[in-house]
Amino acid sequence: MRSRLSPLSLLMVVAGSLASGCATTPQGDTGKPPKIVQVYESDPYLGKGYDVVGRLWADSTRSRFRVPTYPTKDAAIAAMQTEAALLSADALISVGCLDQRVPSQSGEAAFLCYGVAIQMRQRQG
Repeated sequence: MRSRLSPLSLLMVVAGSLASGCATTPQGDTGKPPKIVQVYESDPYLGKGYDVVGRLWADSTRSRFRVPTYPTKDAAIAAMQTEAALLSADALISVGCLDQRVPSQSGEAAFLCYGVAIQMRQRQG
C-alpha cells in the first residue's frame, strides 16, 4: 500500500525545504580583510577572459519567491559585493538597480540591484 501526502503535508514539506535553503551560516573571522569586489554598470572586460561565477539575485531558485531589497542603493550594492566575495568573484558587471517603491503605499525606498559576478581567468604563459 502506497502512502500519499495530503496537499497540506506537501505544502509543509516544500515550505520547510525552502526555509532551510534560505538560511545562511555566518562566516567566521578568518583574520583576512574582506575581498573588495569592483562594481561596473557595463562590462569593462569585454574581450578579456573571465568566467561567470553567479548572476546575483537572479539565478537561484529562491529568487522565484523573494529577492532582497534594501533601503538604499548603496546598501544593495554592498550586499551584492559581499555575496560576490563569497563566490570568489573579482568583479560585478552589468550592475543595475531598481527602486521598487510603490507610491500608493508607504513610499519607503526598496532598492533591488542585480548583476553578474565574474572571476578573471589566469593568464597562461
